[in-house]
Amino acid sequence: MRAYAKDPANNFTNYAAAIGAPEVTDAIHSGLQPCATFTGRAKGANQVAQFTTSQSYPGGVQIVTFGGPDSAFLLAGAPGTPIPGYTDGPYVARFDPATGDQIWRTYLPMLTGQWLLPGSMAVVKDGSVDVAIGPRVYKLDPSTGAITAWVQQPILDGEPEDANLDGFAVAPDARGTILLKSQTRSPGCPTQGSGAMSGCIDQYGPQPFTTFVAVDPVTLENIAAIELDQSVTARPIVVPHGKKTYIYLSGATHGVRIIWDPKARTLTQDASWAPSYLLPGQGAGDAPVLMGQWVIFNSNAITSTTMHICAVVVRQSDDSDVHRVCPWGTALPGGASSEAPASFSTDPENNMFFMQDLLVGGVFGVHLDQATGAMEVRWSRPDWRTSDYLVTMGSAKDRVVISQYIDPTGFTVADLFTNGWRESVLWASEATGATVAQSAVNGPTSLGWMPMP
Repeated sequence: MRAYAKDPANNFTNYAAAIGAPEVTDAIHSGLQPCATFTGRAKGANQVAQFTTSQSYPGGVQIVTFGGPDSAFLLAGAPGTPIPGYTDGPYVARFDPATGDQIWRTYLPMLTGQWLLPGSMAVVKDGSVDVAIGPRVYKLDPSTGAITAWVQQPILDGEPEDANLDGFAVAPDARGTILLKSQTRSPGCPTQGSGAMSGCIDQYGPQPFTTFVAVDPVTLENIAAIELDQSVTARPIVVPHGKKTYIYLSGATHGVRIIWDPKARTLTQDASWAPSYLLPGQGAGDAPVLMGQWVIFNSNAITSTTMHICAVVVRQSDDSDVHRVCPWGTALPGGASSEAPASFSTDPENNMFFMQDLLVGGVFGVHLDQATGAMEVRWSRPDWRTSDYLVTMGSAKDRVVISQYIDPTGFTVADLFTNGWRESVLWASEATGATVAQSAVNGPTSLGWMPMP
């Protein structure tokens, strides 16, 4: 793992050399875990063992990261769907990954009236646990849980209590600059949880535009901040480009590229790269993902009632080189809705990426020709309903895809708003989509996250 993390080609620079140190696999949110081992038979039936810890983590667990095989951390207490009766706020806990037992717990100080929804977290190269939630960034000692620093970042549009820094990204520069963007809630709206981003607009007006910040990785002081030309819901991905860093985001109206220049200590929104990736009626996408020279956008992180999710690939060097595939079709049938709380995932070694829709249901495995941008659906699983990222692991030849599998028995979409669904974990062949293993059915986990190997 140390050798893998050290290679800049693997997009792991400045994170701790541990599986699960970044909040979403790596700096480009690939979902690929080549250092994790699938211990079952890739082409045969497997038995899945499971263990449930006796330790309780109130307020729901939103994110899990690792500093090593014996060093696990969780961010909890700020659920996307508010949990009735829970009022203690967000906290970070270290736990024993073998038992789930808590080692320490630290509550994070919040602004009065702070909008709460899932924050962001990573274990960085010095081993510290860095967390962003609300307008603040925190640094915690991994051994004791003590908060060694916290700094409130500037929010350039709207109020700080209506902002949430998410998408903990670390630049591949010499210092490991922290890069974050704000999610925003309409001013004056009291609604908590992720639904406030779209649910407050009719009564309280439009969302403020997104602030993007660069943060000193040691002191957490702000280095630079810019206001984008729109609101952005989903996380950024970061890509080295010479001595600078490119940051890609799915905007509400078009794709966004920001340039971080560590020498000049400046952030700049790149007006020369702003592809239109949405069809009329589609909602803004989740975080884009990267495969070679292609930025892959999805849609409907914000629910659509008229259009299905599509995949759009845009060449990094030419935002007019655009290709689209819509495996579900385009127009939704009357009364249907489409939404994906998590981004697509990629396996560049096998030229594959994976698409999912929580409300419509279904998962597709799609092949991307990295020379031309042409896409072809290789397999589909209409029965597979997941809100989560799809994680790939194992050798390239026998790689498996893992994600949440929402139990269809008695399921209705209304269950998603009451934490009323049940789910298992499913392992499928990356080549065919066929099930190779599946756990027993359990209660709900956080929407829009991932199984951590």
